[in-house]
Amino acid sequence: MNLRVVVLSVLVFGWALVGSRPVCGQDSIMVTQPNQRSVTVLYHQGIVIPHHPNMVYFIDDFSRGLEVNYGLLRFEANGWQKWYNFPEVGLGLFYNSYGNAEIYGQGLSLYPYLHFPLIRTSRFSLSNKLAMGVGYINKPFDYQTNPYNRIFGSHFNAYIGLGLYSSLRISGGWSLRASASLNHLSNGATRKPNSGLNTFTLSMGAGYHFLPDRIPLLPRQVAPRANQRDIQVFVGYGRSQASDYNLNHYSSGSLSVHHVWHRSPKSAWGAGVDLIYFGPAPFVFQGSGPVDVDADRFFYGVSGGKYWIMGSTIAFVQLGVYLYSEIDPPQPVYPRVGLRQKVTKNLQANFSIKASFFRAEFIEFGVGYCFEYKKNDL
Repeated sequence: MNLRVVVLSVLVFGWALVGSRPVCGQDSIMVTQPNQRSVTVLYHQGIVIPHHPNMVYFIDDFSRGLEVNYGLLRFEANGWQKWYNFPEVGLGLFYNSYGNAEIYGQGLSLYPYLHFPLIRTSRFSLSNKLAMGVGYINKPFDYQTNPYNRIFGSHFNAYIGLGLYSSLRISGGWSLRASASLNHLSNGATRKPNSGLNTFTLSMGAGYHFLPDRIPLLPRQVAPRANQRDIQVFVGYGRSQASDYNLNHYSSGSLSVHHVWHRSPKSAWGAGVDLIYFGPAPFVFQGSGPVDVDADRFFYGVSGGKYWIMGSTIAFVQLGVYLYSEIDPPQPVYPRVGLRQKVTKNLQANFSIKASFFRAEFIEFGVGYCFEYKKNDL
């Protein structure tokens, strides 16, 4: 994985979430309430969730960590935030240990995040967290110096964070913060071994709000219906290692053509066809028997998914079914999850993780073009 590309992608998507403005064509921005910024520090303690036999033997300690977040609550009459009940957007930094300092070491993750409010009063809020970024591990697998680490095959990994976060304003600009979170790290099969690691942690901490005013209570707004239609064409590219014992890296990629129905300014549904080239397929899918290295590595499928539109940034989840391939995959379904960033009205950059069933195959970077053939007339 190219570190500069990954870090740049995280910063671009983080800037897009924090600084995103309404899509062109909307009315001028009217600030209804002062925007609020805050800094949060949380101490985490929890467990490493073992999902591999040797993890049970090696894990001998709790997972401990420290999280620092810079958050922004933006209240704008024409901003995308109003359709999501004004979520907190920001950038986070998370230092964490993984149950055995000698083998698994410690990690540091950098990510943009969203806190979608479930409950909100002037003093209290409960939100669910969605974060995706890049993580660094200081003790990855090494066949000479660290052969027991079958979890992390590389220093750099993708980070995904989910959780519940609460905040209680106690005095002036200060608040008490707590969370329960699930954190995942893996490198998307960029380098093997890549079992990945999950931690579940509870945290306590404090937040400082630069504006001492309490959070304004604004009515929840329902996004108006839309009937816009697009044809979206995306191409992606990535590289991954075939197995622990095959150190070669193989190119992979995809071509996707999807029809997208925009239901509202905040969400859309899509369905279409995928052409996927998975370079390591003969070594990954053909088991321990003789490997046909000349086998056709193209896979053909159909997929559908949901899109969450946040100004110029789009989060998406897709689930597909393989229709034809010369090499049989271990499971008939393949998920894809990722982020897209609008570069122009029609051009989008793509960052996503392609998997077979729920085993990561490769991280792909790409670009796409949206052909709008029906404008919204509702």
